[in-house]
Amino acid sequence: MKNTNLKLAIQKNGRLTEDAVSFLRSAGLQFENYKQKLFSSCRNFPLEIVYVRDDDIPDYVESGAVDLGIVGQNILNESNKNVSNIINLNFGICSLSIAIPENSNINVVEQLINARIFTSYPNSTKKYFIKKNIPVNIMAVSGSVEITPALGIADAIVDLVSTGRTLALNNLKIFEKIYDSQATLIVGKDTNLSDEKKILMQKLIKRFKKLIV
Repeated sequence: MKNTNLKLAIQKNGRLTEDAVSFLRSAGLQFENYKQKLFSSCRNFPLEIVYVRDDDIPDYVESGAVDLGIVGQNILNESNKNVSNIINLNFGICSLSIAIPENSNINVVEQLINARIFTSYPNSTKKYFIKKNIPVNIMAVSGSVEITPALGIADAIVDLVSTGRTLALNNLKIFEKIYDSQATLIVGKDTNLSDEKKILMQKLIKRFKKLIV
């Protein structure tokens, strides 16, 4: 990788990967198949695309290891890193929501006092319930939170929801939305870019803005 090129981190495998790659190619960027490498060099723009875990993208951007990142706002909200949201990219749209069993008798959020809540987003969940002044027992898990109510270990879950199909398949329903999320372009607040990279970044952002309706 050339140090003079911009470096952009995107998710290697996951919910945003295909859409992020499609978005970059729609912006006219030409690069090889991302599935075969951990980074790609654009052939028609001084840009290196780095493929990493989505949870790590804010860290790489904050530290200056990469100049830019495409990441879901949900990851950004959960990480609390010193980065700035430059522009929302209008894909990967979903919401972080509380879900409960379809046969639950819970009707208002206050009924979740001391409830067992499983989630992959403990920081966002904690902030929400502190703001509501509702004490709950938050259990952090890395995935498959939808199964926990059926196992009898959770009263509710907090997870990303797009279509709601996965919830329905597991006899769950949306109870309350915590916040909306979509893919966003981020940059480090304290990183020092060269004048050359600043110009390149503005050119890249201009390309991206043309795609956003």
